[in-house]
Amino acid sequence: MEIRISKFLSGLLRHFGPKFGIELDEDGWAELEKVERVVRERYGVGRDIIQRIVEKDAKGRFELANGRIRAKYGHSVAVNTRWSESSEIPPRLYHGTRPEAVNSILERGLLPMKRLEVHLSESVKEAIEVGRRHCKNPAVLEIDAKGMLRKGYEIRKKGKVYTADFVPPEFIRVKNDLNDDFEQNKVRN
Repeated sequence: MEIRISKFLSGLLRHFGPKFGIELDEDGWAELEKVERVVRERYGVGRDIIQRIVEKDAKGRFELANGRIRAKYGHSVAVNTRWSESSEIPPRLYHGTRPEAVNSILERGLLPMKRLEVHLSESVKEAIEVGRRHCKNPAVLEIDAKGMLRKGYEIRKKGKVYTADFVPPEFIRVKNDLNDDFEQNKVRN
């Protein structure tokens, strides 16, 4: 049940809040009391479940503060996404995608598509997990984050996800040696 509520919260705070009377401010915050009312009507649960979902969320999708709640990333509605939790960005980031999209991405770059930002992962493993939402065997793209930052492009950290407005093609390469990274991640973690 919590997974279903978490998915609904994501949609409510990223995409379809107004449909349920939830207004987001310019930074994506909604009044927790109003969100709680919608969740209670729909699922019969209250604030304690919402707080547990926020605290347990492995990807750090949500944030609670001062009687408000927001999704940190993934919006399709207009909110300010130009904030970051940290200024430390790893030199390499990754993006999982459908193999048939790779040539277009290498030509045009990574675009946010239906969202406001491009989502990037810190590890190959995470990129594969994200890519598997769209296909069984995703391709993994390696992003030269250090190079992007050096050229003045912005990358932001939000929970366990990194975001950018756009990733130009010159900073993208196809990651072919996926098994090596899995072994390195096991050693690091």
